[in-house]
Amino acid sequence: MIAMEFKEMKKIWDTQNDEALYVINEDALHRRIKAKKMGTKRKTSFSEVILIVSNLCAGGVVIISHLLKNSGNVAALSMGAMMMIVGAYILFMRSQRIKRDQQTDVSILGDLENAIENINYRIKLSQSMIWFCLIVIAFTMYTVLNSDKSLLNIILISGFFIIGFFMSRWEHKRFNLGKKKQLLDLKEKLINEFEM
Repeated sequence: MIAMEFKEMKKIWDTQNDEALYVINEDALHRRIKAKKMGTKRKTSFSEVILIVSNLCAGGVVIISHLLKNSGNVAALSMGAMMMIVGAYILFMRSQRIKRDQQTDVSILGDLENAIENINYRIKLSQSMIWFCLIVIAFTMYTVLNSDKSLLNIILISGFFIIGFFMSRWEHKRFNLGKKKQLLDLKEKLINEFEM
């Protein structure tokens, strides 16, 4: 009862003084948004570097090993070349993203927009890599099935790809889409707060 009366009295007092009940600390909000922006940039950079290095290295190993063996396996050589091209393409896209990041507006909303752009880029990259993974799986399975590998090797390789595929889908849904929703919710709250 006393707590209720105090809250009502405070509300009346604040309305009489025309004071806002809630005040946004813009500096703290901007620091938090900058931290989110830097977090998305770090994770995006990490993903890019892993994809670039793994595609270039794996593609190079596949091509070199088949050329040294004189296997003439067109599917394996094609897969290796495709991986090298994808690695180079991601490197190009990374340089474009970094240029865009340097041209962003340094404000609360500008930093938030940049974080959303980075997460959208990471979502597109993740989706593309899921489809690319399916192509690599198809090439690999074709090569393995047409070789003299044992049934155990075929099962292990298949299991590795199945686990990898489902883990990439899980990561895409759990982290990338969840982070995008958080950032969009924050943007909506921010815009609604400034309109009031």
